[in-house]
Amino acid sequence: MTAAEILKIRDARPAGPPPRPASQPLRVERRVSCRGALVIAGQRIHVGIAHAGATLTVEAADTTFRIHDGDQLLTEVPRTTVKDVARFKVRKPEPPRAEQG
Repeated sequence: MTAAEILKIRDARPAGPPPRPASQPLRVERRVSCRGALVIAGQRIHVGIAHAGATLTVEAADTTFRIHDGDQLLTEVPRTTVKDVARFKVRKPEPPRAEQG
């Protein structure tokens, strides 16, 4: 495009700086299922039934997920998905459903 054509573009403005990658790994919370697994970025990770119902912290790096219970590292697993992390906070458990009878 020529300079004259660029000036004719409506609401044009210069681009901002490119996004920078995070200097630290992304930290999110996940609640462990009743079977001892959690899901992050579409990847199911089994941490053990002893942690069922617990809220754990997950560090999502480029190639690994690190699962922490407080300050203790439980496991580090390789990342097998390329999806982005969609949820950052853990959801509260659903209330018990009333039985219909």
